[in-house]
Amino acid sequence: MIHRSLLSTSLHRCCRQQRHQQLIVSSKFSSSASDEPPEDSATIIQGPSLLTMTGVHRPSPSLFQLPGLRSLPFWTAPESSAQNRKHRVAFKDPLVTTAVEYVESNYESIRSEYFASVLGQGRETDLDSGKVLKPLEPDYDVSTKGGEHADDALHSGNWDWHSYVLNGIKNEKFKERCPKTAEVIDTLEKEGLLFGTPFGFCFFSTLHGNSSIQAHSGPMNLRLRMHLPLVVPPKKDSTQSSSRPTTGIRVADQVREWHEGKAVILDDSYVHEVWNDANSPRVLLLLDLWHPDVRMEERQKISTMFSYAKEKGWIGQAKKQ
Repeated sequence: MIHRSLLSTSLHRCCRQQRHQQLIVSSKFSSSASDEPPEDSATIIQGPSLLTMTGVHRPSPSLFQLPGLRSLPFWTAPESSAQNRKHRVAFKDPLVTTAVEYVESNYESIRSEYFASVLGQGRETDLDSGKVLKPLEPDYDVSTKGGEHADDALHSGNWDWHSYVLNGIKNEKFKERCPKTAEVIDTLEKEGLLFGTPFGFCFFSTLHGNSSIQAHSGPMNLRLRMHLPLVVPPKKDSTQSSSRPTTGIRVADQVREWHEGKAVILDDSYVHEVWNDANSPRVLLLLDLWHPDVRMEERQKISTMFSYAKEKGWIGQAKKQ
């Protein structure tokens, strides 16, 4: 255990070497917003030995782990078996179930706003009316470093983001153009379900045809990630032999396909990868939820910890040199 007086230096070093070290937080962490490291510090375990090459898939976050949380690669049943199940959500968890049902109930509105605001396929056609707006521009820049997705080797092809929440910060322009989608996300936030840290995201994720996101794991096990599929390309000719679906996602050793309007909940602290081998884009609304096992007191202190680290410049994005 590192003494609290060394917290600042140690946390900085661990964040810089996040692929090789894990941070495990204890139940005590001050909510102080002062410039000095909080008196009640996190417990930082430096460089633990990890048994990873066993063939058994387990959560493997690259930065931060909170012990004792329930974990599964997917928290929603596959659509092929969902209709035969009484409950779609793992553990019958009421918080995750509420989020899934609420977001799915707004699928049509969210999809319509994507087509209008991102693709420019609105109802207004009179250019002189002032109501025909320029489509939103993608806001994900692969020329940045410091973010969890910023790895040149991670992406192949084209992957566009149109974000409402990017690294925990809301985009007011998105809210103006997609008010119903923003309202859905804001409601989740008011209910304490939206993941509220600098590692929180909500965006329209457009993975273009013949593109992929290579296998990687998220930075922490504090969140669950929701995908609401808006556009799923048709399958390729079934006569073509393939060991995986045309468009899909693998989490741990489980492979799923998306179905429009049906939310998928996954734990991205497991190794996961995504691909679109079709010739047209796959589009979904991606958003992060608090893991339901993280208590409110822990959420507040975790948020304070990450905010402190971000203010110090230990986490966050910066342009590549």
